[in-house]
Amino acid sequence: MWWLIAFSVLGCLALLYVDGRRNEAAVWRDWELLLTPRGEIAYQAMEDQVHDEFAVTDLTLRHALEAHQLGSTTEALELLDAGYEMIEGFAPNMRSLLAQLSAFSRMVAAMAPLPPLSPGDFRLTALVRLAYLNRALHHFLVSTAERFRLRVYILKRGFGVALDYWLRSRRHLAHQPAGEAAWTGVQNAHSDLRALSNASLQSFRTLLMSLTAVRRERVSYQVPDNWTL
Repeated sequence: MWWLIAFSVLGCLALLYVDGRRNEAAVWRDWELLLTPRGEIAYQAMEDQVHDEFAVTDLTLRHALEAHQLGSTTEALELLDAGYEMIEGFAPNMRSLLAQLSAFSRMVAAMAPLPPLSPGDFRLTALVRLAYLNRALHHFLVSTAERFRLRVYILKRGFGVALDYWLRSRRHLAHQPAGEAAWTGVQNAHSDLRALSNASLQSFRTLLMSLTAVRRERVSYQVPDNWTL
């Protein structure tokens, strides 16, 4: 009997996957994915804020790596700590934004479709695995709102993973300042934080589309007044 149960479960999963793919394609056809001028302004402000903060951390990390290559260990670690302090404030703000996106998605009548995260966008093994998990579960969820909240949840977890990996690499450098593996770890964590931020911006834009974009034969929502980190 166990084989019959297993076969039934696999059959149900296959049907869910096929139905999920069909549903996603249908939803894409139903949406005119355009932001209103107000929505575009809200998104542009958020994008500029995120990119400005990353521009500073990019510069700090680059100078830290240059100091490391020149053998200026103390200066390199001080610059690295300065970069971490900025990221330490930035990551929780992004997690807070994602929590707001998840909560607000429950108030939207219909969510615009959004693809799952791509494992190829990440370097840290833990984040690659999370992206694969997101991809695996994506088509088994029935609604685009559920897929959106799954994606946002994975992104929130991802910020915690990347920040923790950066911190552990820094602690390793306290004992072995010249450790190339730890410096590579810092660079990978920084790169993945950028990838997570870009994916979060994409999620933010999709929610704005759901609030303000024109779905055929229905216009229901306005963009919120304040969206800030």
